[in-house]
Amino acid sequence: MLTEFNPATDSRWDKFVLGHPEGTIYHHSAWQQVLSETYGYNPLYLGITSSDGSEISGIFPSMFVNSFLTGKRVVSLPFTTYCNPLMPQELLEEAVHFAFNRFPGVRYVELKLLDNEHEAFGQLGEASTFVSQILSLAADIDKLFLSFHPSSIRHRVRRAEKLGIVFRLADKDSDLRQFYKFYNLMRRRNGLPPQPYAFFANMRRILTSKNFFELPVVEFEGKVIAASVLLKSSTTWHLEYSATDPLFLQQGANQFLIWKCIEMAHQAGAKFFDFGRTSLSHHSLLEFKDRWQANRRAIRYYYFPQDTRPTHSRNYSDSLLGRLNRKLPLSLLTLEGRLLYRHLA
Repeated sequence: MLTEFNPATDSRWDKFVLGHPEGTIYHHSAWQQVLSETYGYNPLYLGITSSDGSEISGIFPSMFVNSFLTGKRVVSLPFTTYCNPLMPQELLEEAVHFAFNRFPGVRYVELKLLDNEHEAFGQLGEASTFVSQILSLAADIDKLFLSFHPSSIRHRVRRAEKLGIVFRLADKDSDLRQFYKFYNLMRRRNGLPPQPYAFFANMRRILTSKNFFELPVVEFEGKVIAASVLLKSSTTWHLEYSATDPLFLQQGANQFLIWKCIEMAHQAGAKFFDFGRTSLSHHSLLEFKDRWQANRRAIRYYYFPQDTRPTHSRNYSDSLLGRLNRKLPLSLLTLEGRLLYRHLA
């Protein structure tokens, strides 16, 4: 039986997520809280329950996006690398149809699935322009390190160590602010607006107490020079955002930071380390992640009805707006991100 859930008040949801071998931070109610509080989206969380309602056998998390700029749609999930439905494939059609009809005026339902070609029904249009690059942590940590590219990874890590660059987990608001400064600079170089600061602040506030969030930083002579946002689940740690002081890009700060994050994940017993989503057109970033021996896995975007597609661009760094963004003061670029992002889900 298909049922709407409120994961914030129904403990069965998170119990199912935490007990499922493919459950991730993205399926958890805490991630729903981050998205809802940051962007004001209405959650639509569907579950398959037994006839008496006592047991859950599948879930489908999604959000209703109501934008005067980009239209009405249901997305599973906004600003989430991927979120595979945790339900039997034969029941996916019912869930997608329910989501499409739940809110008036919905143009389409969008699913973001990791390396998964669903054939539950023939009414899903498909597009795949991104990959997630995922490192297996099965090997011994020393063997894992030796598998990385000798010059662009291992040499840079050792160089950072010799320079006296130090790793720690952030424990101050100023650390998050410093990360956001580097992140904004990186986004401007790429011609893209940054996510609003509230997105990261809400992650830290909501996810930390559940042990789903870390903000690792590296310092040189007491000054933060790089930082990353890590989202954690029992099997997979996700390196969702990472940014470095441009003055230290050649000193191995970024490689050292990522290596220490991998060490943490390995020590915690995680099975995989996910380097996050990369566009197939971003060749230099793809190559950088390949040098960590991370395997490319397609992220497939599915749409119902199948002839629908987003009217907005997912990657406009080479567009006219992207070229303008590279010249904007950071204050204006940050304002652009605050105004636009909720419409771009």
